[in-house]
Amino acid sequence: MADFSPLRDIPILIGAFFVLTAAIGLVRFPDLYARLHASSKLVTLGSAGIFLGAALELTDAAAFTRLAAVLLFHFLTTPLTAHLIAQAAYLRGLPPLLGEGGKRGLDEWGALGQAGQVAHADREAQRAMTAEDG
Repeated sequence: MADFSPLRDIPILIGAFFVLTAAIGLVRFPDLYARLHASSKLVTLGSAGIFLGAALELTDAAAFTRLAAVLLFHFLTTPLTAHLIAQAAYLRGLPPLLGEGGKRGLDEWGALGQAGQVAHADREAQRAMTAEDG
């Protein structure tokens, strides 16, 4: 297949560039939080370009609609998943690397490693809600 369709190939190439950049970020970034940022943001943008290029090549409206639904689902779930992973790591006590030389930074919110207290507070809130309903 030696044909070049700019409408199809340019978004796919841009998407592939973003995915490649995400892969480089996963290897080069120092900690979980930076790696999550690279993987969630750049892979989402990369897949959008690839999906857009594929969708522009399709002639079937049903296939285009399915591809748009997959892209929408991907845009909604990937950032949310990255946020939840980062929040779990933070609450489990994994400090981010900040500053020069990869020094561990200060805990801005004062909640680092407090997963037990957060879980206990959640259980208490659920008990209070059930007590109000019952």
